[in-house]
Amino acid sequence: MENQTQPLEAKTYYRLPLEIGTFCLLEETLNAHSKYRKPLSHYRIETKKLHFRNEILTLSVKLQDEPKMLVYLKVTEKELLVSCNFDTDQNYLSRYAYFTLLDRMRYDRKVCFEEYYWPDFFDSNTGRSKYLKIINDRRGLDIELKPKYPTFYKPGDPLLHLKNDGKVPIAKTNNKIFIEDLPHTDYAVGFCLADTNLESFHSNHYPFLVPFHGILSKDRKNIKSFTSFHNDESDMDNLTLSQKQNELSKICFKMRELAPIKNTSLCRFKFKEDVIDKGKQLFKLWHEAYELILSQKHTYFFHTWGMVNVKGKPSRSWMKPCEFKNEVPQLAIRKIDKGEYYQIELLFRINGKLQAPEYPNLAFFIRPKDNWLKIYLLGDFNDYLLISFFAKTYFKLAVLKCHYRGEFKNFMESLSAQCEIIEP
Repeated sequence: MENQTQPLEAKTYYRLPLEIGTFCLLEETLNAHSKYRKPLSHYRIETKKLHFRNEILTLSVKLQDEPKMLVYLKVTEKELLVSCNFDTDQNYLSRYAYFTLLDRMRYDRKVCFEEYYWPDFFDSNTGRSKYLKIINDRRGLDIELKPKYPTFYKPGDPLLHLKNDGKVPIAKTNNKIFIEDLPHTDYAVGFCLADTNLESFHSNHYPFLVPFHGILSKDRKNIKSFTSFHNDESDMDNLTLSQKQNELSKICFKMRELAPIKNTSLCRFKFKEDVIDKGKQLFKLWHEAYELILSQKHTYFFHTWGMVNVKGKPSRSWMKPCEFKNEVPQLAIRKIDKGEYYQIELLFRINGKLQAPEYPNLAFFIRPKDNWLKIYLLGDFNDYLLISFFAKTYFKLAVLKCHYRGEFKNFMESLSAQCEIIEP
């Protein structure tokens, strides 16, 4: 039974529409295409995934007191194609097919088939894929991309659509304040970039700048211990600050008000309009503050693990000395021909030198992979959106040549207006 030939003719498949924008089949949709229904009383059904070949998932199904049958599923961009070795064609969905699909429904009355969507990734002659690692053992059927390949674009995957409203004035000056220019005290005022994972559910936030003070070392060159973050102006009442430190602190408090964001997605952080608008306001404040930041001696990076941790005394192990750089990074896309597919990589240039970005990405900034504490402020909000898009695939994206058309080709052409395209 398990070795029976799979039906390949299009006419043998019944077509079920998937939920728009997803690869989910709803129970409501299934019922709309069948007269069968879930029994009110207990019923017994056994299904098993047998194999995945030529884009077709083959399952066995056994209804109570009936012989075992085979059901075949093929996932397309918008439809689920269903066939059976008994009584299913393009006009009729068999009882076996119906109950197989019903058995896979979750508590939310839907089933997702995204893991079986691999269009054109199989050799039609052998039924196998050189791109996929497919394991079927007692623990179940597992399908994953082989490690040597980057993430592949598949038709229907969401792409980035940029708007021409990301430009802001760019900071140009790089004035360093020397020790003698600072107030002569036993403490020092510094500033740290507070960052966290935007995909967290725990009081996550955009990067913002936080003032703090600490005790200086004997040679007055470094901070030997951290005393307190400054969350508002009252935290600085007994401190002596330079004029630039006062100006910068006021911008910091504005940043703090804009920084909090809420992640409502169960999977990835999503750029909703209100979140983007808040990000643009904060991005402008970073540019307003950047010349002042470049003039400061004590600058740090602080991974907060949530907004709730930006208070009280800074943890020394969490505070990392960092260097804000004045150069404006220029993004570049490298397109490499790999034979049957193209590999698309995101890079950036500093003074003409091509560099790979650090993962994970830091909103509004980019950092070189070989020195993640060297921080460059982006000159365009769209650069941040583009970096965030490629960060989902670790800055590398592959696309089969047969898929390099239509929407993806338009996407690549749109990138040429935003950054340099390198084709060796």
